[in-house]
Amino acid sequence: MDFAEAQKEALGCTKCGLCHSRTQVIFGEGPLNAGLFIVGEAPGFNEDKEGKLFSGASGILLDRMLESLDLGREKVYLTTLVKCRPPGSPPRPPKPSEVSSCRPYLVSQLAAVDPKVVVALGDLPSRVLTGRKESVSRIRGRAIPLDGRYVFPTLSLQRALYTPADRALFVSDFSRLPELLEAERPSTYETLNVTRSPDAEREPVQPGLW
Repeated sequence: MDFAEAQKEALGCTKCGLCHSRTQVIFGEGPLNAGLFIVGEAPGFNEDKEGKLFSGASGILLDRMLESLDLGREKVYLTTLVKCRPPGSPPRPPKPSEVSSCRPYLVSQLAAVDPKVVVALGDLPSRVLTGRKESVSRIRGRAIPLDGRYVFPTLSLQRALYTPADRALFVSDFSRLPELLEAERPSTYETLNVTRSPDAEREPVQPGLW
C-alpha cells in the first residue's frame, strides 16, 4: 500500500473499535523526506479535538526539544502507532488488535519517508518498533539498527512532563539525535549502545515492525 492509498484508507477506517471513540483520524504530519521520524502511542484528547499531533503541554515540550536541535516541527515527520483516540480519560493504551489494524499505515509512512532515525516515544512504540520486550526504561537512549535505520527508544512525553528525573533523561536522549542524524545509515542489526551497557547485558535484537 503506497502512502496516498494508506492515508485515504486510514481517514475512513473502521477496522477496529477506535472508530467509535474518535472525533477524527489523525494520520500524521510532516515532510516525506524527513530524516527524523517520531512515533507516539496514540492521539489524545487535544489531538482528537484539534486535528494536530502532539498538542497541548506535550506538544510544547516536543517543540522545545526539536528547537534545541535546530529542528522545527515542519522538518520532522510525526505520527502515532494508532491513528484514532482510544476511549477513556485519560485514554487507555491501544490494544494489540488496534495496533495491528493500524500497522499497514505506519509501514506505508515509514516506506514513504524513509527516515534515518525513528524515535519511539514510550513503552508500546518502543516494543512495536524494536521487537524487544523490555520496558523503555531499560533500553532508552540506545540506537538500534533495523533495516537501514536507527530506532531510538526514549521515554514518553507524559513521563518527561510530570517527572523531573525522567525529563532529565528525556533531554539527554534527545541530545544524541544530531549525532545519529549525521551518522551513516546502519548496515547491520547489531545494537549500538549509546549508553554503553556492558556486553553481558546486551540481548539479541529481533527485527520489529518490518
